[in-house]
Amino acid sequence: MKKFFLASMMMIMGIANADTSAKETITVIIGAAPTQSSVPLILRTLDKANDLQKKYHFAPEFKPGAQGVIAVRYMDMSPLNRVSGIAASFVENVKSGQLVESDYVPVSAQGDACWAVIANVGDTKQGINSLSSIKGKEIVVGGTGFGNAAHLTSLILAEKYGFKVKYVVFKANFDALVNMAGDHGVNFVVDRIAAYNQFKGKQPKLQILGINCHSRNHQMPEVKTLREQGANTPMIFTMIVANKAMPDEKRKEIGSILDQAQAAIGKKEMIDMADLLAPQFSNVSTEEFFANRIGLIKQLTAKYEKQIEASK
Repeated sequence: MKKFFLASMMMIMGIANADTSAKETITVIIGAAPTQSSVPLILRTLDKANDLQKKYHFAPEFKPGAQGVIAVRYMDMSPLNRVSGIAASFVENVKSGQLVESDYVPVSAQGDACWAVIANVGDTKQGINSLSSIKGKEIVVGGTGFGNAAHLTSLILAEKYGFKVKYVVFKANFDALVNMAGDHGVNFVVDRIAAYNQFKGKQPKLQILGINCHSRNHQMPEVKTLREQGANTPMIFTMIVANKAMPDEKRKEIGSILDQAQAAIGKKEMIDMADLLAPQFSNVSTEEFFANRIGLIKQLTAKYEKQIEASK
């Protein structure tokens, strides 16, 4: 974990110290903590975007907290030269009145996270069906925001198998996993298989029950997806948005540069770094991806509104 953090910090310093003469700086606000699994890929993308062209200098700035609201509002303070990352909790932030959906437009997408459901209840061989053993009991689910993909996934599975969910918010999914590995109360997390691998030898209770993605993960191809197991759950996703005050031409130009950077990094490296698959590799536009993912989260947060509110 220390190596992960130091590597991220070195990358940030490299981006900050790059030659920015005659370039307009576009600040990319990152609402996740530096320890979040997707951060190294975001930083790699910005570094590559700076190499590809000479018009803009892309610089990261971390503003974690309040389930992403702080990052988006910070972008709003300077909408012509800032963009911000968002995740599924964006929908809940809109529902609670903290953000106005129509104020934001898509720029680029890192895509869907092919992450694993990791638990200390259940069994890998039986998959999510092993959760039937905790029917009527309460489990603690760790995640980064109310109403996000991980929270909704746990609620869908709770409905299917009859258990109760107590949701606890952490700065990063990895922090929740550390809590679970240490037997400090958390029972259920959605995170990368690479994160799970750091603890599986030390904590045999940890089990992967399924992959929350359209396809199986290459690191554990024997583990079925949740869809293969009969659970239609939302995937964690990350993307970048702009305030509508940014001119469309500029927004699209920035989006194109970031998409080109991801294409240059390549599908394999994106998956290796963060288990994220950008929509462009599936011939899906950023606009379509934004509409589809936000639309699905809207439907699910409406369906599970009472449970989400009770968790707060």
